[in-house]
Amino acid sequence: MRAAVYHGPRDVRVTSVPEPRGPGRGEVMLRVALCGLCGTDGHEYAHGPSMIPLERRHPASGHQGPMIPGHEFTGVIEQCGQDVTGLPEGTRVVAGAGHWCGSCPPCRAGRTNLCRNYYTYGLNTHGGLAEYVTVPAAMCTAVPDSCPDDSAVLAQPMAIALHALNRSGAAPGEPVVIIGAGGIGSLLVAAAASRDMPAHVLDLSPERLRTALALGAATARTADSEGLEAVAEARVATVVEASGTASGLRSALALTPPGGRTVMLGLPSAPAEIDVRRAVISEIDLVSSSAHVCATDLPEAVQALTRRRISPLVVDRTVALEDVVAMALEPLVERQLPGKAVISLR
Repeated sequence: MRAAVYHGPRDVRVTSVPEPRGPGRGEVMLRVALCGLCGTDGHEYAHGPSMIPLERRHPASGHQGPMIPGHEFTGVIEQCGQDVTGLPEGTRVVAGAGHWCGSCPPCRAGRTNLCRNYYTYGLNTHGGLAEYVTVPAAMCTAVPDSCPDDSAVLAQPMAIALHALNRSGAAPGEPVVIIGAGGIGSLLVAAAASRDMPAHVLDLSPERLRTALALGAATARTADSEGLEAVAEARVATVVEASGTASGLRSALALTPPGGRTVMLGLPSAPAEIDVRRAVISEIDLVSSSAHVCATDLPEAVQALTRRRISPLVVDRTVALEDVVAMALEPLVERQLPGKAVISLR
């Protein structure tokens, strides 16, 4: 089969590789239709390996060596292993990408994203930038006929956005401030809109701000002193930092009123200093959000994407697998993509 294989920094090769092993107990083999790329893929491509176990065996997945990336994928079940129920062959599905053991304390508490044996397909073992991939059936959610592939491929990052809203504690209908309207930030705006939560968005890009409004943001302002002051006056109790920048995190904390909550969703590339003194004196809750809980967040993501098609607003391009480097990874790293890149395996 054809696949994109990571061999090191800026070394991804599209080549022929053996098909994955047949599905074992509780597993399914997918014929991949589409696979999205995110900022983590770009970071691994340009500056990795950070999460990809190229030189050292991953303690949970067991993988070591060149690896097929891609953790945002949708496809059709080609084969089912033993004990797979509810997902017959031919079913269109999205994969949550994260593997959990189901027996450790976090798993038993329902926080499977914190599993002690957690690993991610496409980051810690072979993923979806290939014609076929074998994954646990438990991490797959069926896609209704009314949800096209270009919407379904957004389900995994949408689930991450919904999980962040769950972590915020904000109820449907309550307002939120979102700092950063890039890849995950734009989906956070859409997730908030799906719950009728007025989103007040801050970003430096006029194009991203226009997209945020189209996705349903209540307001969209430039993240300068004037914009920050205007949002601060609203005294919104929940602020989500989605830019992954140190300045964004500092702004998020500054905008959170006493007794409010700052949710850290964006992943900084380096340690960031924040005003802990203000957080303590003002009793501001600092909450982090990582990945998603597949059993609850992924089905809600599929439902939201079925109700409303947002792919024309958040996907910049869909390219063939052969063009993944030149037309997707390189522009992603060089910040030349105003939206997401999606790779077609069809």
